[in-house]
Amino acid sequence: MKRTNKQVSVALDLTTLYVVAALGMLVAGIVHLAPVATGRFGDWAALWGGGHLVVGFGTMMAVLNDHIGIAWAPNAGNPAAVIGYALIAGAVLRFARPDARLTPLLTIAAVLAVPLVVSGDPAHFHFRVAYLSVVRAGFDIVIVIAAVRLARRESLQTGWIVATLFAITVPLFVGRAWLAYEDRIGTQLTGMHDDIGAWLAAGQIAFIVFRVFSLLILQAERGQNALREQMERDWLTGALNRAGVDRIAATLADRSSVGRLTAMMLDVDHFKALNDSQGHAAGDAALRSLADIAHAMIGERGHLVRWGGDEFVCLLPDVGIERARMIGVGIASQFAQVMTATATATATSATSAAVDAAPGVSIGIVEGDTAGAIADLIARADKAMYIAKGDRRRAPIAYFKAA
Repeated sequence: MKRTNKQVSVALDLTTLYVVAALGMLVAGIVHLAPVATGRFGDWAALWGGGHLVVGFGTMMAVLNDHIGIAWAPNAGNPAAVIGYALIAGAVLRFARPDARLTPLLTIAAVLAVPLVVSGDPAHFHFRVAYLSVVRAGFDIVIVIAAVRLARRESLQTGWIVATLFAITVPLFVGRAWLAYEDRIGTQLTGMHDDIGAWLAAGQIAFIVFRVFSLLILQAERGQNALREQMERDWLTGALNRAGVDRIAATLADRSSVGRLTAMMLDVDHFKALNDSQGHAAGDAALRSLADIAHAMIGERGHLVRWGGDEFVCLLPDVGIERARMIGVGIASQFAQVMTATATATATSATSAAVDAAPGVSIGIVEGDTAGAIADLIARADKAMYIAKGDRRRAPIAYFKAA
């Protein structure tokens, strides 16, 4: 018996895929532009929506050119695709940073679009496809970089998803550009195709459709983070509240290695007397001053918590007790200067004694490790603070090292 080997090929209907992609981008554009009119979203939504409308128009021009034969369609659709992709990239940049300058990006896009405006020769079809694919890959790389930076800076998990969706299409665009340059993609974008170029085009379209609403997902996570931030912050001082401490404790517990953790308990001296003599507004101002000073002294890696009425806790990961003591001395010194200056400015001859009783701060410091219970560490720091408050003649700050 003879065995006959047959090659089976699967043809793709790229016309339907391009129409679906065009309609998806047009719908995405409208969905993003509608809230902009009500002021619910920022400039990023206008750029994202406008970019998808323009790209959707360009994609539809490709379909119409192949099936109706509109002579001017390539000269309009291809430049529109370049400008639309630039607007989409600009939307991600503006989402990441509202003050991002987009003029250089849009200028480059305008320059890149010029050759596509003047080139309509059918013989140059494959060169146009190669050129446009490379341009698209370039804009996707810009978006990937912006999304990764955003994910790292704002801890947005969906930022990594957006970066992945755009990163996957980069090699697809580059691969299709190479096939087009080698004149291996035929003479039409649409229609039935069964070659590797068609599968690359199908992959591009699939991921383009997947990601049309990706910035809305980013916005949802950013809004959720902002709401959580409000719930975990003290409205007066901007310090974390006890709910925020729970999150910090969970974060430190998830660290792969055990590190040092120092806790400082800060308590304002003569706070009740300040409220009684000058009013609660003066007390609130003192608390805000202390919080601002502490924030500046502990840096971005430290965490400031408002523990009670006039008590604050500083949590300092990977900071030893001697370094923490220097930070505590700086906080106490700066706070004393601010309070003395404030008391001097408001004092009169009858109340000059208030200058001598200007609020200070007592600080207790204790060192432990990130594997221990933060509540226990804070309790020991609180004990050290009361030692300082009870014996200010010996030292302005009392501290001890946990065993």
